[in-house]
Amino acid sequence: MSTSSPVARGPGTGRPPVDPTTHGAIDYGFAAANLLAPSLFGLTGSAKALCYLFGTSQGLLNALTDHPLGVNRIIPFRTHGRLETPFVASLVLLPLLSGALKQRNARAYLLSFFGIAYAHYMLTDYDAYERNGGAGRADRPAVEGETPTMRGRSVLVTAES
Repeated sequence: MSTSSPVARGPGTGRPPVDPTTHGAIDYGFAAANLLAPSLFGLTGSAKALCYLFGTSQGLLNALTDHPLGVNRIIPFRTHGRLETPFVASLVLLPLLSGALKQRNARAYLLSFFGIAYAHYMLTDYDAYERNGGAGRADRPAVEGETPTMRGRSVLVTAES
């Protein structure tokens, strides 16, 4: 099952235009936006709690994903995309079910955020590494001072002078 977007395609490539690096950078921005939204927009109650939940879960998932901006790259990028499928749906369902959308500021923020996150999800090429034979971090060239057993982990050892 392909997790590539069925909609948008990059110019001349036939693939969605958002690559793993760009996706990771945007995801960190999303996490920060959700963590800052309660204080920036005066959100309270369930809206505040959901923003912290969304921000924390997005930041953690992104940090654990195998892409160039990942911190501990243990989740394949394709799996990241599969996990974002229910996550994006939860961005609108949880606020609706919890009553968070009753707050005017929360409604404006959460529905706008959902729209942007949905577009980001649809425009991302989650199969980018699959076309390269699974070329994620574990398959990249060794860094000076790194042993083969360290590849695929966030540990980076540099050679001493």
